[in-house]
Amino acid sequence: MSWGWSEDDFLSAFRKNPEFTIVSEKKLVQVMDFLVNKMGWPSGMIARYPRVMRHSLEKRIRPRCLVVKVLRLKGLIDENLSLDYVMQPQERLFLERLVTKFQIEVPQLWNVYQGKVGIEDV
Repeated sequence: MSWGWSEDDFLSAFRKNPEFTIVSEKKLVQVMDFLVNKMGWPSGMIARYPRVMRHSLEKRIRPRCLVVKVLRLKGLIDENLSLDYVMQPQERLFLERLVTKFQIEVPQLWNVYQGKVGIEDV
């Protein structure tokens, strides 16, 4: 299987969310590339949370992941934070947990989330 997924990983992902198989190959490649190569999440973790594929890369995945990356680089959150914890909550809860909570330590975090500044500017 691609991205290092075993047959068991694929079957597990399919059982959890059969709809992930209708995602276009282009989107699948873009999301996997971003999560695995840019964010460093193991591909097996993505197989455990295949619902992530239903989200928009630009509107949900990238903004949330960049916030997580900044917080990890600053040592403010656990390196092993699950993908589900980051992707599943509604926006309000995500913002409370990971943006508002750390706005004093990282004043530019809201701007990172909105795409106004890059992580190198924080």
